[in-house]
Amino acid sequence: MAEKAGAISASSAIPASVGETVRVVVWLCSDEARFVTGQNLLVDGGFTIAGLR
Repeated sequence: MAEKAGAISASSAIPASVGETVRVVVWLCSDEARFVTGQNLLVDGGFTIAGLR
């Protein structure tokens, strides 16, 4: 239960804007992300980890 409470406080509770999502995609397409493989990156402001779907 303590983990879930911490996750909720870490959530921004604000959905990501289109621009914020685009920045993640641009970064993933850059050379800086060349070692990122086989990952699911959630760009949802912490909603998933906090169980706020």
